[in-house]
Amino acid sequence: MILETLKNKLLTLGIPGLFLISFLDSAGVPLPGGADLVVMLLSWQRPAHLFLIAVVAALGSVLGSLVRYHIARTKGDAMMSRLPKDKQDRVKEKFRRNDVLALLVAMLGPPPLPTKLFVLVAGVVRMDWRRFVAAVFAGRLMRFLGEAYLAVKLGDRAAETLKEHYPSIAGALAAAAVLFLLLRRFVQSGPRNEEA
Repeated sequence: MILETLKNKLLTLGIPGLFLISFLDSAGVPLPGGADLVVMLLSWQRPAHLFLIAVVAALGSVLGSLVRYHIARTKGDAMMSRLPKDKQDRVKEKFRRNDVLALLVAMLGPPPLPTKLFVLVAGVVRMDWRRFVAAVFAGRLMRFLGEAYLAVKLGDRAAETLKEHYPSIAGALAAAAVLFLLLRRFVQSGPRNEEA
């Protein structure tokens, strides 16, 4: 009840309130509906500010996620010690190989995908903070832009449509992100030397 009241008070601030809601939600203060519904509401009310709304929500999410990332970076080994050593090593190795992709897809995913877990693992494996920020920002920006666009196009039906089709939408966005990263990796690696 207290958190709902806090969210409602922040909502009256408009776009600055959205920033705070997104920050708090990503930092670990569970606000009902998170930033997603607020992004949709504000975008529906102010369609000309769609891009600004998505960017502000993404920035708030990045800064809130950095709080969790920092905690995991400094105290994360104690959290991981609950897992058997071989499982810890496996999780860390898999995440290190695909850190940006894992975070990007997690940030696109619908609730109840445990994005907190991905943020915590990023801190534990000491992922470079710049890569962390880029992945979280890109994933959240895509998500919030998609939600804002739906709100502008569908109005008050947007939340219902999103709820009904989110797995398909998130899957398509995740597939596009994976394809982009694979293509980028392929282009950066250049032509391979067949003699080697």
